[in-house]
Amino acid sequence: MRQAIHRLGIKGSALVIKDGIPWLNYATDNKTDTSYLINSVQKSMTATMVMREVEKGKLSLDDSLSKFYPTVPGAEYVKIRNLLNMTSGLDIQPGKKLGTKKFISDKKNIEHDVKYTVFDKNMLGKWHYTSVNYVYLCGIMSQLENKSYEQLFRETFIQPLNLKHTEFLWSSKAKLKKSNWVPGHEYVDGEFVRVKHSKAVKAAHNELGAGSIVMSNHDLAKTIKYILTGNVLTKQSRDILFTGKAPSYYNGGFYNKPQFKVANGAGEGYYTFMRSTKDAKTMIVIQNNHTTSGKFGEMKKRVTSIMSMLLTMD
Repeated sequence: MRQAIHRLGIKGSALVIKDGIPWLNYATDNKTDTSYLINSVQKSMTATMVMREVEKGKLSLDDSLSKFYPTVPGAEYVKIRNLLNMTSGLDIQPGKKLGTKKFISDKKNIEHDVKYTVFDKNMLGKWHYTSVNYVYLCGIMSQLENKSYEQLFRETFIQPLNLKHTEFLWSSKAKLKKSNWVPGHEYVDGEFVRVKHSKAVKAAHNELGAGSIVMSNHDLAKTIKYILTGNVLTKQSRDILFTGKAPSYYNGGFYNKPQFKVANGAGEGYYTFMRSTKDAKTMIVIQNNHTTSGKFGEMKKRVTSIMSMLLTMD
């Protein structure tokens, strides 16, 4: 198992849990409690927060996006469930990016995204992965609760789970240091180059709810277990949120494969790979702060193969 993970060439941390027992917990270059930007793995947490609004009766999965953002193209056709499972038909205009050129506020970022969102009615109901879906979900929650996404995240996960190595990337350097955060590095012209913090923070603001949290392996595993088995959601809500349709099986931030859940994150010099059984008893979390362009797709497949191998081991 360790050899298979070692062959990934990870410069980071690895945690393997089998039947509720930690099998492997080690780090290469960093420490076991180092925190990394988890990128899109955060979407499962955002989806959980949205489902809590449904449980409270403040939101319905069949509510239209137009109820909250009436000027988004096609908003009257797009339901909350479409945003959660990436079947909205929405995307950002080609050549445009999420968020304002210089960060002002979450609200201003979303206003910018509304301006440059496009809708393809032929793609409504068909899977197309784009973070703008989850950015809108964050804005909807803020409207419902009159709180920032960060406040809601802290109340939902950081405080009740007492997460010591979890922080928002835009937090103060002192808070990031306390969380054991390490900067990301990208391979450029034959060497690993540290990603500028200002660039990474800008991307984190733009990817609100979809790539703005740093977490250690243990904090991430604890949070995934809480989402899949804890009292943050009812079993009925989990069954609805974390059931996806072929071919992607995507819903609620996970690729809900028949044998296990899959979530991956990449960006700003970080990779995060998470695989977990439905009961969260067997799980792999691998994080890395040294990335190479073109390697992510192959690494995702290899981590999935390692998880399949783990499930066959006694």
